[in-house]
Amino acid sequence: MSSGSPASKLARALAVYAIALAAVCAAVVSAVSLRPLSGGRREIVATVWRGGQAVARAVVGSPGESAPPLDEALRQGGELVLEEIVADAPIVTGVEAVFAMSLVPARDGVRVTLDGRVAYVTPDDLLSAQAYDKGIQLGGLGVSTGVDVQLVLALLADRLHAPVPVLRERASIRRVRVERTRPSSPPPPRVTAESLTNEIVRASALDLARYLARGLNDKGRFRYLVDAPTNRALSGYDWPRHAGATYFLAQAAALSGDAALRAAALHAASVLRDQSLIACGDATCVDSGSTIEIGSSALAAIAFVEIARTGIDPSYAEPARALAGFLRAQQRADGEFMHYFDRKSRKPVDVQLLYFSGEATLALSRVHALLGDPRDLDGARRGLAHLVGPAWSFFGSRYYFGEEHWTCQAVDDLWRRAPDPAALDFCLRWHAYGRRLQHTAGDSPHDSEGAYSADPVVTPRLTPVASRCEAGIATLAAGRAAGTDPGELRALDQQLRRSLALLVRKQFRPGPSHLFADPAAVYGAMPGSEVDWQLRIDYAQHAGSAMIRWLDLSDERAR
Repeated sequence: MSSGSPASKLARALAVYAIALAAVCAAVVSAVSLRPLSGGRREIVATVWRGGQAVARAVVGSPGESAPPLDEALRQGGELVLEEIVADAPIVTGVEAVFAMSLVPARDGVRVTLDGRVAYVTPDDLLSAQAYDKGIQLGGLGVSTGVDVQLVLALLADRLHAPVPVLRERASIRRVRVERTRPSSPPPPRVTAESLTNEIVRASALDLARYLARGLNDKGRFRYLVDAPTNRALSGYDWPRHAGATYFLAQAAALSGDAALRAAALHAASVLRDQSLIACGDATCVDSGSTIEIGSSALAAIAFVEIARTGIDPSYAEPARALAGFLRAQQRADGEFMHYFDRKSRKPVDVQLLYFSGEATLALSRVHALLGDPRDLDGARRGLAHLVGPAWSFFGSRYYFGEEHWTCQAVDDLWRRAPDPAALDFCLRWHAYGRRLQHTAGDSPHDSEGAYSADPVVTPRLTPVASRCEAGIATLAAGRAAGTDPGELRALDQQLRRSLALLVRKQFRPGPSHLFADPAAVYGAMPGSEVDWQLRIDYAQHAGSAMIRWLDLSDERAR
């Protein structure tokens, strides 16, 4: 190839482009990277919080430095929190998306300087306002990332008594990294995969259950969605999740023998049995509103079986039997389920949604284990075979997976009555796939060891961690019964320990209670993520059910 040939010219041009791009990237990184501050240059934002509100603030130079506004506020009651500024960096404020992505959630705040005046918006301020992961909506993924820039600017404007346009035009805004200490509330020991014990898991599970039980009203409905900082109930309700929460309360009542949890499980179940069972053609289903979907009936059946199986109230076996008949009527010849029923035409509607087929398969298996109807076993067996076969068959499907937490629970539930080695292989591969995505120590600036995600941008969600724990513990149990390779099972066991430890660490026991209007009301709850403090009932259910299944498996191993 001659030096003047088109190919050689293209090669040189590409080389120059690569060098220039690397130089630009290095310059950008250098410009916006955090610069650690020496001890003598560090400031401490000292804030007194009371009832979830910042009632006094001062910027001091050392942890023990006194400030009159703080002293007076502390005399009136409150908790002192120190946020030490340990590093800072510039922020590109001209492009809103870049501004939104400039802060590490729960770690970074901002400092603004305007006409010689300085103000801070700290991570605690942003957590209290629920401003993290609210800036950019990621389309069809249904998640947001980045800080809410408008809210940050509004807080800064309030601090400096200056309009937002003035801040944008004249102020210097910098990112600051913060280390928080609460002198009166030292953090508990960090739970890890290595320090996790059954006693820790049991206490966490029961606190999750007590949180749900406290939220039941006199009509048997849960506080479905709660904003933790304000303790305000948000709108919405979901009957499949109501049934799932009822199932978990029954599990917790059986584990603990706690009369209050038993009463709560029965109260929540009675709403399903006595008020929500209706005729769907010749069968009985759970009415979930304007459309009849099978998820409510499947999870109600699972809850009823648990209440009957554990002796809380054996009479719930009969409505479980009736719901199993509805689920069988919704099943196609190939094992797939039709997820809706049209009451007007008295016919199933053959569409499929996420999770419902797995829920129905597990429900039929659980009802069969309780009552012994061979039709339920056949329906569960065929449902499982379809879930791990035709339902998930396309080019590359062996190397990609959906959310299969109900599927893999069905694998274990059926193993001693209708073992399916192909389904077990499917679940083992799913968890091996998950291990490649699981955070290990030091993976990110978050305390996220045990979480799952493939990107550094979105704060890891806790509910997928919990539901994969449910599925993983079931897979571990089935794998042991099947004689699966011990090395594979040890890897799965360690994967589960990491995730369970993460759930324990992130549970509000009590969490950052100085940022809560009513810490007692949200004690024991499981948030959506480290920075998403909306508390939905299924967050507690999945985590708690996983913990109780882990304890059951530990008991099985001890026998």
